[in-house]
Amino acid sequence: MDTTRVVVDSHSDAITVITMDGPARRNAMAGSTMADLGSAFRAAADDNRVRAVVVTGAGGFFSAGADLKAVGASSGSGVGAPAERLAVIQDALDLVHRMPKPVIAAVEGGAVGVAWSLALACDLTVAGADAYFLAPFTQRGLVPDGGSAWFLTRAIGPQRAAELLMLPDRLPAARAEALGLVNRVVPTGTALAEALQLARRLVEGAPDALSLTKRLLAMAERTPSYRDFLDQEWATAALALHGPDVVEGRTAFIEGRAPNFNRPQ
Repeated sequence: MDTTRVVVDSHSDAITVITMDGPARRNAMAGSTMADLGSAFRAAADDNRVRAVVVTGAGGFFSAGADLKAVGASSGSGVGAPAERLAVIQDALDLVHRMPKPVIAAVEGGAVGVAWSLALACDLTVAGADAYFLAPFTQRGLVPDGGSAWFLTRAIGPQRAAELLMLPDRLPAARAEALGLVNRVVPTGTALAEALQLARRLVEGAPDALSLTKRLLAMAERTPSYRDFLDQEWATAALALHGPDVVEGRTAFIEGRAPNFNRPQ
């Protein structure tokens, strides 16, 4: 049985595109797909030439989520053995969330189950007008995975998250945008092009500032006290002020030109 491959395209403009490629199965993720996704994200995170990442699916569909038909017997034993596959995708999505580079999801068709979790883990999401998001876990005797309950509860509150995760209803792209779960809805078939355009704009920015901004956003999620967050903000700002990018940014502003942050890696 064919499984979804992970195709990595590293552009010369410092953007890496990671594509789930198995359109015959709507890019459903087998265990090997999940492992390959983790490897692709890790390679992008470690490559200093890469400054932005785009993840998408082939054939006009993001992903149908976990490929339940490809899930075989677990190789381990004990109560946690059946969830071995989950640990693999959890590690991959955690890396996306923590990666010190912006990650953009380009969603066409559907983002189902753990594939929706992947989109939620990204920093920005662009969706085609006909795209939808779906969490059919309870209809399959499963619980939400990939951190979708964590992301959705923080983004839209527990009651709306409960509705999306307990009922097997599609969330259209336009409604997802209204809820703040999607950054942009674009004409069907143009999500990848729009995501690449956003990525190009991001790589024009200061890489250290982008990385530190992503870190600040993560801190904001887990810091309940405004005062405590301001202390962390101060320390982050101090780091940024010691870097070379702030010098270029200030000089470009004074000289009335666009900054050039393409320093040697």
